[in-house]
Amino acid sequence: MKAVIAFMLAITFAISVAIQASAQAAASIWLTAGTTAYKTGETVVVTVHALSATPIQGFTFQIRYDPTCLRSANATSLIPGMNGLSLPQTSGLVDASYASSTPQTANGALAEVRFVTLGACQTNLTLESAALAIRNESGFAAALTGVTIGEKNVALNIDAAAGVAQPTQPASDSTLLLDPTPTSKPVIPVWMMGLLAALLIAGGIFGIFKLLRKVSSAPQKMPASSRNITLFVKHGPYAGKSFILNTLPCHIGRDPINDICLNDPHIISRHAQIFAGNNGYYLADLGGETFINGRAVKKSSAILKPGDVVRLGKSALLVFGS
Repeated sequence: MKAVIAFMLAITFAISVAIQASAQAAASIWLTAGTTAYKTGETVVVTVHALSATPIQGFTFQIRYDPTCLRSANATSLIPGMNGLSLPQTSGLVDASYASSTPQTANGALAEVRFVTLGACQTNLTLESAALAIRNESGFAAALTGVTIGEKNVALNIDAAAGVAQPTQPASDSTLLLDPTPTSKPVIPVWMMGLLAALLIAGGIFGIFKLLRKVSSAPQKMPASSRNITLFVKHGPYAGKSFILNTLPCHIGRDPINDICLNDPHIISRHAQIFAGNNGYYLADLGGETFINGRAVKKSSAILKPGDVVRLGKSALLVFGS
C-alpha cells in the first residue's frame, strides 16, 4: 500500500510541477534511423533528437516496438554529463530516463537506442512520449512545457536472410540495459499496461527530481576569492548582529528551521536563499518581498557583491560583506 501511495504522490508531483514550468522558446523531439532495411540478427540503431533553446537537466522517452520482431538491447545518452536512471522495462516498450546535475544544451541527438532483429517482418518503431526536464524557480525538477513531438514513427523492413551480427554495446558510461523485467504473469491487460507506462514516466521524472534535489541541497563550495562572508543586520530583528555564512546554500526566513531566522511579520517562513555558483554569490527570492540595493528580486536570483544592501519584507535590512 505504501508503494502505491508513493507512486501516486510522484504522479501528482510530476503533474503539478510540469504546469509551473515554462519554456524560453519552442522545443521539439523526434525519432530517426540511419537505414530502414535489415537482415535477421543485425543491430538496429535509432536516434532520439531534440532542439531546445532552454538548457535541460534531464529527459525521458518511451519507444513502442514489436517484441516478436525486435529485441531491445540498450540505450545511451549522447549528451555528456547525462546519467541514466534504471527503470523497470516492459516487453514491447523502451522506457529511458536521464538526468544531469548541471544544465546541458539539447540541440541535436539526445540518445541512441539499439535493437536486434529476430526474423522476417515489417514493423514500426513509435516514439509514444518524450519530455525534457529542467529545474524550475523553486529548484525542483519539472517537465519543460511547449515541447512538440515531430517525426515519431520509423518503418523497418527485416529480411529472413541471416545478416552479420554487430556489437550492441555502445562505447559509453551512460548505457541503460533494456531487457524486459521478468514477470510471473505473461498476459497483461491493456489498461494495466497504460497505467504501468504512466507510473514509469512518473518514476523517471521523480528520479530526476531526487537527483537534482540532492545536488541542490548539498553544501556548495565557496568561491576561492572570499571565504569569510557575512550578513550584517542593519535594521530589523537582530539589528547590529553579524551572521557568518560558513555553509551554502543559506536559507533565510521566519521559520526556525532556516539557517538565519528573522522573526518579522513581513518575512515569510522561507523567504530567500543565498547560494554560491560560477565563482560568485547569488540571492534567490523564494516567494517573499526581496530587494538588492532597492531593486526587486521576484521569484528569481541575482548576483550579490560585497556592500550590497538586501531588504527582506518591509524593513529588514542586511548588508552583504566579506
